[in-house]
Amino acid sequence: MIGRYEVEREAKRLFRILRETGSHLARQPFGGFLLLSYGGDGKYEKEPVPEDLAQAFFKRGWIAATTRGGRYVLSDAGAGWYERETAKADPFASQHQLRTMKRLRDSAGHHRTVLVDEAESVISRLKRRGVIDAAQFDAGEKLRRDFTLAQLMPRLGVDLTAPVPSGRRAWRPEAAMTDTVLSARQRFNRAMRAAGPGLSDLLFDVVCHLRGLEDAERAYGWPHRSARVVLGIALNALACHYGLRVTGEPRLRSWRSEREVLETQAAGQC
Repeated sequence: MIGRYEVEREAKRLFRILRETGSHLARQPFGGFLLLSYGGDGKYEKEPVPEDLAQAFFKRGWIAATTRGGRYVLSDAGAGWYERETAKADPFASQHQLRTMKRLRDSAGHHRTVLVDEAESVISRLKRRGVIDAAQFDAGEKLRRDFTLAQLMPRLGVDLTAPVPSGRRAWRPEAAMTDTVLSARQRFNRAMRAAGPGLSDLLFDVVCHLRGLEDAERAYGWPHRSARVVLGIALNALACHYGLRVTGEPRLRSWRSEREVLETQAAGQC
């Protein structure tokens, strides 16, 4: 019979793969399982998993069946156990976060890979629950990215990078900003104008400042759960502005200048 140490050792190794999108265990006709995961070439990679090891996972509730017969994925209990076991500092905090590596561009235009907690984003949680679709989520992420690049978040301390004429730290003029910051501010302002009054306020609070929906409802005096509906409408407007949502009959799409895009949007077309 397989021991606890071996079960947990193999779980740490296999669950790292099972956490990836599309990875799952598949039952084999003559016993045992296969761990299937996407490889770099877009094809499934296969690894056999012994029957007794898989049964140990089932017994602990770490693996759950899907609607497709013969397929099994990592359960919430299994994911929580994995996060606690692999956390280096705070196991409880790690379990309640959604950590992922993202490649981001800073205000200077340089790309860097950072560890982010997607659980802090309201639209990330709504997308995982199926409340909003991919186009709405991408539109919100695009707005938040421009908000970050535009350096619109209020400073909570002294700006140590500002020049110091006459012994006093001075405000930096807009001319000293990089092209990346200025372009981001222009894109952000156009997107907020496209969303319109009311909707842009909610986008600013929830998407940019990560304010909770219930907190926004209390601040605006809205009924319970109404902010979720309004946010969906606002994200639809953003998706239309960014060209992520195509409405009406299919038509030939071509590259257009920014002026033509703005004139089309002003005419009320998506």
